[in-house]
Amino acid sequence: QVLLLANPRAAMVQLDDVVLARVLAFNQEPKARVCCRAWDTLVYECLQLEHRIGFHKQVHKTGSHAHHHHAVRSMGGDFEECVAYQFEFYSSGKFTVQWNRSFGQWSAANERQVGRWAVDGNMLRCVTEEGPPTSATEVMYAPAGRCFALPVALALSGRSVADDVARSWEFEVRGSPVPEIAVFSEAEGPSDQPGAPAVGIGAAAEDARFVEIDGELREVAADIRDRYPEEDWARLMGCRIRWGLC
Repeated sequence: QVLLLANPRAAMVQLDDVVLARVLAFNQEPKARVCCRAWDTLVYECLQLEHRIGFHKQVHKTGSHAHHHHAVRSMGGDFEECVAYQFEFYSSGKFTVQWNRSFGQWSAANERQVGRWAVDGNMLRCVTEEGPPTSATEVMYAPAGRCFALPVALALSGRSVADDVARSWEFEVRGSPVPEIAVFSEAEGPSDQPGAPAVGIGAAAEDARFVEIDGELREVAADIRDRYPEEDWARLMGCRIRWGLC
C-alpha cells in the first residue's frame, strides 16, 4: 500500500542554519547552489568553483588550452638538467602531454601521454589512459593509471619556467617518486612564480654532483665522487641504493 500525504511538505525535516552549514561542509555537488542564495555562496566558496569555472571557460573558448613548462637547471660544473612539458587540454575532458628531459650528452628521456582531466578545488587532476600502439622508432606512451595534479593558476598561465627547482608535479608526470628534499639549481634560488610548491627546502652543495638512477636524480656520495671515475658513479650509487646504504 502507498500512503499519499495531503501535504508532502509535512513529511520534510526542518533543519536550522547551524545544521545546514555543517551539511554543506560535506557537499561535493556544485548543483546544490540552486537551492537558495545562502547555499549558492557557501557552495561556491567551499568547492572553490572560481577555479573550475575559469578553466572550463578558457578551454571552451577555442576547444582546447595549451600550457608549456620548461627549465634549465645547473647541477654543478657543466652538468645541466633540461626539461620541457607540453600540455594540451581539450573541452571534451581529454588531455595530451609530451615531455622530454636530458642531461647534456649523458642521458635523455621522453614520453607521450593521453588521458582525462578534471578540476578539483584549485588543482587540475589528470589520469592517463592507454595510448595507441607505437613502433620502436616512435616516442612511447605512458601506462594507464598514472595520476598527477597541476595548479589551475599555473595551467591557465599558458607558459611557465622553473629554473630554480623542480616542482613536485614534474616527478608525478614522469612517474618518478617525489624526493623529500628539493635540490635547487646552482645558479638560482627559490622562485615566487605561481605553481606547485617545491618539494622541500634545501640547496645542493657547491661541489655536489648528480646521476640519474631509475628516473630519479641522486646526489653522488662524496667518497664515490672522490675515489672513482665519473663513468662509474651511476653504477656504484645504484648498488648502494638497492642495498639500502644511502
